[in-house]
Amino acid sequence: MFRRFVNLPVLILTLLVLVMCFGGNIPISVKSQFLAISLLLKDLIIFVLPALIFAFVVGGVLSFKDESLKIILIVVPLVCLSNFTGFWVSYAVTAPILKTGIVAISKFDPQEMLIPAWNLKIVSIISNDKALIAGVLTGIMGNFLKLDIIRRTSEYMNIAANCILKKGICPVLPFFIIGFIMKMQHEGILGLMIREYSVILGFGWLLMYTHMFTVTFLISGRSFSAVIQKFKNMLPGILVGLCSASSAAAIPITIKGAEKNLENKNIARFIIPSTANMHLLGDCFAIPMIGLALMASFGYELPSVGQYLTFTMYGIIAKFAAAGIPGGSALVFLPIFENVFGFSAPMLTAITAIYVLFDPIATSANVFGHGMFAMLFEKVYNAISVKSS
Repeated sequence: MFRRFVNLPVLILTLLVLVMCFGGNIPISVKSQFLAISLLLKDLIIFVLPALIFAFVVGGVLSFKDESLKIILIVVPLVCLSNFTGFWVSYAVTAPILKTGIVAISKFDPQEMLIPAWNLKIVSIISNDKALIAGVLTGIMGNFLKLDIIRRTSEYMNIAANCILKKGICPVLPFFIIGFIMKMQHEGILGLMIREYSVILGFGWLLMYTHMFTVTFLISGRSFSAVIQKFKNMLPGILVGLCSASSAAAIPITIKGAEKNLENKNIARFIIPSTANMHLLGDCFAIPMIGLALMASFGYELPSVGQYLTFTMYGIIAKFAAAGIPGGSALVFLPIFENVFGFSAPMLTAITAIYVLFDPIATSANVFGHGMFAMLFEKVYNAISVKSS
């Protein structure tokens, strides 16, 4: 299991190093062929994403089937609020430092454009946002009607979607990325990106953990000793997430750590498994941060508050469709970056490659966020229960 999850980040890093070192010896015709394959795979991934998103969203909404309406009405808004906060803290801190140059991100100036040898354009049948909305509505209808056929169909769709992701998309991700890595190397921007993005990713790690420590501090009676103890309880799960790049693989040990931090252990057993894929707070920091840095690198204007609000709304819904595999969150966000911010194909590939490299750190933050969210839920649930009694 360990090798299965760590292979992808290691492989992407290896490809980056090899192309950076030996890319100058590869014939342009070969690079053009790899770029054409990468473009084709990009179109294929975006083509099937609406179906995958629909399946995951329906399953996520239906997962609350046996829980009381009261818990559902607390969990879903609280997940959305927490993700929303992560998106906006990331934007509020990252956008100014990119504008002021505190963390310098140079604009890419391609030396010589690499043209694909061929291009088979594949157009999506249904847009990503329509699939998201349809999934939410179908899940709500399924919970309301309580029809077994809807639930069974959703289970089959989730099995098929996970199979496509794990056996179809994951294995081809290196081929999807390598053509664009060759393009960046050929155009003289690969080395620059590696040097400068190591800084922004280190800053991102500091920002996301600072945010989570702050929230934990506020819901722990403003006690530093309590925060340290709660973090120690969550540390085994955080380390599993760091090593496996999978918050799903860390769920059992995350539950054990969260139980030590809660008065009601049943809350940990319910909240963490049911929100593990939809509450990925580390991703809410990492994905926008990488995207904003890429916009600066490619000469795009950073988004206005209104544009970023649109991105956030789509992103919050997309969180209900995130897949628990390395790079899964970034894949779900590709159509959003393309439609809202106008990302080009190289930018979409760059954000995927950079995110995959950063995924272990983001996943460790996701696990910390799971434990933090369980404590936050208990706080809110107890407060509402006292008022209603």
